[in-house]
Amino acid sequence: AMEGGIDTAHVSYVHKYEVDIDPMHKGVKALDYIKADGNVIFDIEKNPFGLTLYGRRNGDADTHYWRITQWLFPWFTLIPPFGDHSLGGHVWVPIDDENCWAWSINYHPDKPLSAEERSLMAAGKGIHVQYEDVQPISWRPRANKDNDYLIDRTAQQEGRAYSGVFGFSEQDASLQESMGPLQDRTKELLLPTDKAIVMARRMLQEAAEGLTQGIEPPALDASAQQVRAAGVLLPHGQDPKPWAKDKIQQVSGKPVYSL
Repeated sequence: AMEGGIDTAHVSYVHKYEVDIDPMHKGVKALDYIKADGNVIFDIEKNPFGLTLYGRRNGDADTHYWRITQWLFPWFTLIPPFGDHSLGGHVWVPIDDENCWAWSINYHPDKPLSAEERSLMAAGKGIHVQYEDVQPISWRPRANKDNDYLIDRTAQQEGRAYSGVFGFSEQDASLQESMGPLQDRTKELLLPTDKAIVMARRMLQEAAEGLTQGIEPPALDASAQQVRAAGVLLPHGQDPKPWAKDKIQQVSGKPVYSL
């Protein structure tokens, strides 16, 4: 599940219709670039806090649109923002070898969420879900594998839902859970867009092996974790890494960069 949170290329496909209708994403310039260019070029940077993912799409005539995702070791992901909508992220907390808690977060750095935003989140909009109507509450999404994620093939045929599943989190879960709880990685066909996932796996494996030898895991310095995700247009040829170090690390008092 966490690996889906690391990947940013799938937004151009899996969520391509959802972004136009979801009230916590729609109406922003970033969507034009995301939908126009699904051929994302990635550059991955290892940092003291984890990984920074630089996803490059075509922007305007003389610019590239960069979506910059943060993975904070060992299980936090920060999503590149959309316009003036609230910032978002996920926390993937293991329960056992086959299950995890998936916490979805929205916030503004400089103000509380509005009553309307909280209402939308409770209604399952944005990266959130509606839960099963059972007591005691199960924290299981209403759309789940037992009901085929409430798939709507008519909506798929009509171009209203890429897979026929509605909702960002439900769309992700339908793909992640369909692989089964433990996926045989020898059957994977990894692509260049999976580079960050491979690097994250390696960091986790090395940390687990090191811990058995008494080596403290990396990326535990909270001061290094004061970062944000971003969306920005930069001129062709400009390296986004120095820009990111200046603008979205040690972010206290700094503006949000979003399109």
